[in-house]
Amino acid sequence: MRFRLIGIVLLALLGATLGACGRGAERGGVEDVLKEGWRAYSTGDFDFAIQKFESVGEAPGATPEQHFSALLGLATSYHLRSNPDLEQARLWYERLGELKTGDAQRQSLLGLGRVDLAEGKSGAGQTNLVRLIQDFPDSVEANEAVVHVADSLFKPTGKDSEPGQFSLAGGAAVERGLNMLEERLRAYPHNTLATTMHLMLAGKYIELQQFEKAVGHLLAAEEEGIAGVMLQSVTLWRIARIADLELKDYDLAERYYAKYAEEFPRTTLYYRATKSLERVRALKKEGGA
Repeated sequence: MRFRLIGIVLLALLGATLGACGRGAERGGVEDVLKEGWRAYSTGDFDFAIQKFESVGEAPGATPEQHFSALLGLATSYHLRSNPDLEQARLWYERLGELKTGDAQRQSLLGLGRVDLAEGKSGAGQTNLVRLIQDFPDSVEANEAVVHVADSLFKPTGKDSEPGQFSLAGGAAVERGLNMLEERLRAYPHNTLATTMHLMLAGKYIELQQFEKAVGHLLAAEEEGIAGVMLQSVTLWRIARIADLELKDYDLAERYYAKYAEEFPRTTLYYRATKSLERVRALKKEGGA
């Protein structure tokens, strides 16, 4: 599973940054250049955005807020474009961290951690991200850091002795990832990435055949709200099937087969959902008799 979650943080920061840049007529020139840069960034024109952000960085009259915005734009432009330049991204994330403000520190640690992970330096990446979680526990960036650390712990690892071969993540690593997600949800149950965390946990618990825990997190994800029709349909179907086939919880299975059939009548699984619903209802009648 790959995550482009940094966009959630950037959207919030972008609004705050542009708002700050808009205060004061004397900032007009730099403000306009920044707006051009972020506008190009939002459309994926990273090369043009980089030009604009670099010109702001060189402007002698740039305010601290504008300097922060330009450095953030440069770091993430090099990081997120279709042909990432991780070396340049690292450089600008490091420069961002030199500003010493809370926003800059959080974005620097998050970016450096993600670059490390992308380069296969899982230990260094996890260290930066865990530091972010510990130093800024209440932040939106900490939520994202938890997701990235857990994801890295769940991923297969390469075998040095056999190039191109991978081994599944070990039990200790998986347990650590599960614990991080569970602990974050206990401390911040409705955080900005709670749905993602619940779905990650559900997927891993299904792999481990711990189906009661899996269904619990699927139900929690649905309650939090799932963006995207496809993911919503998959979640409802998973709840129904696990309740039916693994837990023999026919009340829950009936409810979610019915919900699936009602909400997704045009999907390929609609017919199976209706037939499964009939079967589950028959089983419930037999059990009652």
